[in-house]
Amino acid sequence: MSETPAPRQPQPPAESFEPYEEHRGIPLPVYWIAIALALWGAVMLYHNAKSVSIGHAQRSAMASELPKAANMSGADIFVARCSTCHQDNASGVAGAVPPLDGSPFVAARPDVVAQILLHGINGPIRVGDRSFDGHMPDFASVLSDNEIARVASYVRKRWGGAKQDIDAGFVEAQRARFAGKGAWQGGAEIAATLDPGLAPQPAYTGSPLPTIQPATLTLIQNGRGDLWSCAACHGAQGDGHDDVPRLAGLPDGYIARQLADFAAGERDDDTMTMVAKQLSPAEMADIGRYYGSLPTPSNARPVLGGDLARGEQLALEGDWNKGVPACFSCHGPSGFGVAPGFPSIAAQHAPYVARQLDAWKGGTRTNSPLSMMQKIAAKLSDGDIRAVADYLATLPPVPAPRARPKEPDDARPVAATTR
Repeated sequence: MSETPAPRQPQPPAESFEPYEEHRGIPLPVYWIAIALALWGAVMLYHNAKSVSIGHAQRSAMASELPKAANMSGADIFVARCSTCHQDNASGVAGAVPPLDGSPFVAARPDVVAQILLHGINGPIRVGDRSFDGHMPDFASVLSDNEIARVASYVRKRWGGAKQDIDAGFVEAQRARFAGKGAWQGGAEIAATLDPGLAPQPAYTGSPLPTIQPATLTLIQNGRGDLWSCAACHGAQGDGHDDVPRLAGLPDGYIARQLADFAAGERDDDTMTMVAKQLSPAEMADIGRYYGSLPTPSNARPVLGGDLARGEQLALEGDWNKGVPACFSCHGPSGFGVAPGFPSIAAQHAPYVARQLDAWKGGTRTNSPLSMMQKIAAKLSDGDIRAVADYLATLPPVPAPRARPKEPDDARPVAATTR
């Protein structure tokens, strides 16, 4: 009879043993759910963009029939310039854009509306029982004195109860009255300076300019060694020119990402690649904060001979016969951008926009998330590209955001200047 062997004693693992976990595959139902969610998200994004665009169809149809700027009535200018934000019926957008219908600013003295159009507003205003964090751009660089007079007269008579028109001479005097002034600092400054009869307005607290490293500010303004300064091409105020893009008011994260893409070879431009490769990630972020904070007037002009009515249609409504969504369905109302992924395109230089659309179309630029821009640009004709590029150049610039940046603990930042 054989003996039962003694049980084996457990042995400690060898010193070289590395613990591991057996690979287990992801269950197929999880894959199916993920794929279904991705398809649902894509369909919803498509239908949402289409719904937003179709919502602008009536306005675009009206705008496409507008006469040339020199002959536009105040109502025509309002449709072309103001209704994208304030809506056709001047009702505004709840929580975002103040209404003009019933606004005390519209019913105030005539210089109030003229000054708002000339300088814009950065700061809180109160209309009725609602407050809005006002960030309205100025139209001084895109509308003549005569055009401002016509649209101001229309707005005041239609929604403010005014009886008399404003003329171009009045606007010219108002332009000279505060020449060089930036945006009005909310309703409080307007009330204190222009019309004390306005209802009490919320105090303007302001936001600090972003702080950046002194060395980066020197780099932006003067360069470093054989590294060119940013201002040499883009301007100290970030307004750019011709085929050099406007940087002022772009989301700071977007600027930093583009610099990183140049450095990594994801965007093709010999000059920018050479510059970006010499920048650290911290310097890229600083440069983004600097230019993104600048409230710089527009110097863009429609110079490509594009059909502005067609460009406006593409921007506001798109062309669903071609499968082209509206530019503003992604880039935000009036082309002001949606940070950080979608840059502002309002007041961008027409030659630059056209060159980028050509690059998307031709496949020489490919750094768009989900290849969206490649697919859209491929459906645009050369005439469409000129049209939308010229139209965007006629828009007022986005009011620059001024967010408080995060600085490293050992940083010694300085306030960015706009000299």
